[in-house]
Amino acid sequence: MMRRTFHARRVAAAVAALAGLVLVPAGGAFAGTTAQLTAAESAPGATSAAATTATDPDDLPVAASDSLTTWWHDNSVATTGSVPDDQVRRSTVYDATVATTDAPDAAYRSFVYMSVPRSGEGKRGYTEQDGAEFSSSANLTMSWSSFEYSTDVWVDVSLKTGQTISSADQVTIRPTNLGFEKQLVDDHTIRVHVPYSSDGYRFSVEFDPQLVTAYNDMSGASGELTTVADGNRAVDTEPQNSMLVFANPEPSAQDEDSLAPTDADGSIYRPAPGKVDDLDSITQDIVYFGPGTYSMGADYRAQLPANVKWVYLAPGAYVKGAFRFPHDTQAHYKVTGLGVLSGEQYVYEADTANGYAHTTSDNCHVSCVKMLQFESSDTQQTLDLQGVTIASPPYHSFVVYAHDGDTEIPVTGFQMNVENYKQVGSWYWQTDGIELYDGGRMKDTFFHANDDVLKLYHSDVDIKNTVIWKNENGPVVQWGWTPRDIDGVTVADTDVIHNRMYWKDVKYNTCIFNSSSHWEDMSATDRADTATTVKNMRFTNTRVEGMTNCAIRDFALSNTRNVEIDGLHIDAWNDLDPSSQVSLLKRYTDTAGNKVSIGNETQDGDGILLHDYTVGGVPVLKAGDNWASDELGRLDFDADTWDSWDATSDGQPTGAQPALTVDGLHDGDTAASRSLTVTGKTDAVSVSVTADGVTTSAAVSSSGTYSATVDLGAISNRVRVTAVGADGVVNVQRFTLYAFGTKVGSVSDPTGDDDGPGSYTYPTDGAFNQGSFDLTGFDVYRDGDVVRFVASTAGEIHNPWGGNGMSTQRLNVYVRDGGSKKTTDLLPGTNTSAAGTWRYAVVADGRYDSSRFGTGVYGADLSRVGDADLTVIPAGKIVSSVPARVLRGVDLRTAAYQVSMFSDAEDGEGVGNVRPVYATGGQYRLGGGAGSWTDVGDAKDTDVTDSNALDVISGARPQSVVMDWTKGRVVVPYVRLDSAPTVVDVQLTATSAKVGRSQVLTIKARNDGDTAVTLTTPGLFGARRLGTVAAGATRSFTVDTHLPWLPPATLRITASAPDKTSKSYRVHYAGSGPLDLSGLLRH
Repeated sequence: MMRRTFHARRVAAAVAALAGLVLVPAGGAFAGTTAQLTAAESAPGATSAAATTATDPDDLPVAASDSLTTWWHDNSVATTGSVPDDQVRRSTVYDATVATTDAPDAAYRSFVYMSVPRSGEGKRGYTEQDGAEFSSSANLTMSWSSFEYSTDVWVDVSLKTGQTISSADQVTIRPTNLGFEKQLVDDHTIRVHVPYSSDGYRFSVEFDPQLVTAYNDMSGASGELTTVADGNRAVDTEPQNSMLVFANPEPSAQDEDSLAPTDADGSIYRPAPGKVDDLDSITQDIVYFGPGTYSMGADYRAQLPANVKWVYLAPGAYVKGAFRFPHDTQAHYKVTGLGVLSGEQYVYEADTANGYAHTTSDNCHVSCVKMLQFESSDTQQTLDLQGVTIASPPYHSFVVYAHDGDTEIPVTGFQMNVENYKQVGSWYWQTDGIELYDGGRMKDTFFHANDDVLKLYHSDVDIKNTVIWKNENGPVVQWGWTPRDIDGVTVADTDVIHNRMYWKDVKYNTCIFNSSSHWEDMSATDRADTATTVKNMRFTNTRVEGMTNCAIRDFALSNTRNVEIDGLHIDAWNDLDPSSQVSLLKRYTDTAGNKVSIGNETQDGDGILLHDYTVGGVPVLKAGDNWASDELGRLDFDADTWDSWDATSDGQPTGAQPALTVDGLHDGDTAASRSLTVTGKTDAVSVSVTADGVTTSAAVSSSGTYSATVDLGAISNRVRVTAVGADGVVNVQRFTLYAFGTKVGSVSDPTGDDDGPGSYTYPTDGAFNQGSFDLTGFDVYRDGDVVRFVASTAGEIHNPWGGNGMSTQRLNVYVRDGGSKKTTDLLPGTNTSAAGTWRYAVVADGRYDSSRFGTGVYGADLSRVGDADLTVIPAGKIVSSVPARVLRGVDLRTAAYQVSMFSDAEDGEGVGNVRPVYATGGQYRLGGGAGSWTDVGDAKDTDVTDSNALDVISGARPQSVVMDWTKGRVVVPYVRLDSAPTVVDVQLTATSAKVGRSQVLTIKARNDGDTAVTLTTPGLFGARRLGTVAAGATRSFTVDTHLPWLPPATLRITASAPDKTSKSYRVHYAGSGPLDLSGLLRH
């Protein structure tokens, strides 16, 4: 509490008593009973706490002195359910008392507040997700207690659940680097020594019996959070019921006048505790909430008039509501005091344009309730935001807007000073931290947030000493979403004490540090602006306790210069796969294809520097062997940024790199087998080869040659060859090698034909990147008891919507039933048929495993007959792995295949999760087809005669002809592997007609084989070559016999393939008809 005279304390005590609080001078407290205390040694300069057992805080007074002030709410209720308007929720889990170290026997009660997900009332008026699903189902709560002090204190925290502890070591204080002394008071109480600091402290008290672990259940694209351990992956361990302590420093005499208003600061309006719904037209300059409980209700927020410049929340004030400053007339705003502003009465996304009910619009950026909302005039304004606690925000906790008329414009000239700000109970999505504008300063804060926390979108920003408890949504630090000019940002001493970022897919807006892709289309890579620059950003001493998902993802939308992350210390990665934990650095382009630039770090020191980046205490070094995506550092920065970044550490080895050559390996090669022998030459002391995390020492000869054999156990394998010199300097070469098994055969397909019959167009959205539907080849492998079908694409395969490796592609592989030629429909929704019945269809779909025709194997009766595991290699390979037993009766080498690429669609968007092709395309619609969108029928298409395939492997037959729906039903051919024996399959007929006085014989040939054939006949009026028939083509050949009549006969014709494979046919000829002698008799 603010420094004051004894007379002032008496006045405050009287006000507090009226409000249901009790403030008692510190000397008037009574001591607790005495008992033996188990204690650690006192910290230097601290007075040991008395041997005291914990006392029921209800029996204790509150403190009100220059050295310690606590507060209490007599009108409280301990519940996790709903709370009446005139009451304050008290923690059901914890109690707290505080004593100065100078008078350890005199303990004072300190109220413990509590926030629960959705205020204990569930989803009010809506059913859609709100981000509080896990916290609600796991019964999480967040308790906190605040006090003001100017000397060292002991804080006792007691657990009220019946759970017990036997040692102070069973309680953790986070941030752990605080190093606070702990003493065990009894089997449910811990005593914490909190030294005085002018910055105060914000920390978590965590009892081991309260700890629960959140797991990713690995379902769907991203997984879902659960507390069930079996078969799932751990992502975070935290207290089920958290307990925070906010030790607020008493302000200096100089600061006191600026933090608590007096009459000298302007006219003051003091609402009475109770209902407050009349602030919109007050005439005073300052709104002063004294100790007590205030409620605005669920359908009101204060729209403060233009004259209001200051809102003060006294210690012990608990205000249920929100404040909007809709006018831009004030030059200096203030929101100060140690009271609480709670959004607990509002529903998630409470929309003022919808009667404060949950919003029904896609975006309530303009109209939803924000806890604190300001309007900028774009002339120089300042805001002092100091001391307050924001609890249970229903949406953004803090925003500043600027307008030109009704048009929102960027905020300029709004300088903020934020100090000792606390945000708790942020269960919902979009409960961000604070955005600081140009010249902003922030220090000594605590954020519990479920979206971007530190939002660094502006220049000359300085942030110090932040404690963060991160929920699952958004990153810790964000400077992306749109191209920006940023110059001069410093962030120091950030402690992330928990985070629940759990995604198994690679999200754009997550990690500790993040510059997200563009908010309009997060999958688009062409929204950058090369006229903008982000530069001179420095982050020092970022400590991440426990587990996390990833360190940094920078999807650069602006040129980037001189970004330094110095001292990023991560305790451990979560239990997801390394592929889910990668850090990314990508240079995006503008719409003309121009890439943004990133400074050269290796030569000029002007790029991105990671200095003293450690994981588990081990430095990550670019000059070492632990930085890459599958290694400790998890860095997977794009190759074209190699010179733009560095990872260094104090004390790393220096000197010349040893020589190292590796024979015959190239990044992206496919290995011939799963056993790989690596050889080469070096002058190093030792060489090791690591494959998929297993390291094998290589034997190095006296001449410097080395050799090691490793196993490639996965589809995508990381192989690292490390040579270590005498001074510890290393030379490392890394390779990604693919191993699919033993190849059965392949077939190729032209590039650039991902346009169906020649007219199809991609959707315009960036999720559909060029070339990603363009099939270039198909391979079949046998790998033990698994068959792998591998389709290659010309372009990279992106995963913009978080699928299993891919989001927009849908691949079908059909295996023909023997030699059938019966025209047969492919799977529903394809609008395509094949030239023969199929026995099995293998579907690869990254988003819909469980749909009717999701990833799996289907029989001719459309029943699901087996599973298929999907693996996507982003460089351009889709791998379907099928148990060999599922493909009964199939000879993989001789079988015929139909391979076709479609686009994935959501349920109800067409049939069978196949995206329809329309005449006119759009953002998410394929174009160049026959019909138009309609809401009539399942196909959502007025014309289904056009195939929905963008590319098919059609072998020797031109795809443009095969897929031309204007010529009739689209019937695509099967193709055979290059290892299959050549099949010569020609249908022949022979007829004749009299032309003049001569019979002309016509031989019609239809080539149903996979290759062109040449027809010859040895005895048809002399040996002769008839001609060549292309695969899939029909051609007629004529022979003038110079005879007036031909008898019935069997003709012998041979069809020969280019590889000399041939087949002889006997073709029945019925003759030219009865012999006509009339002409001869007349002569």
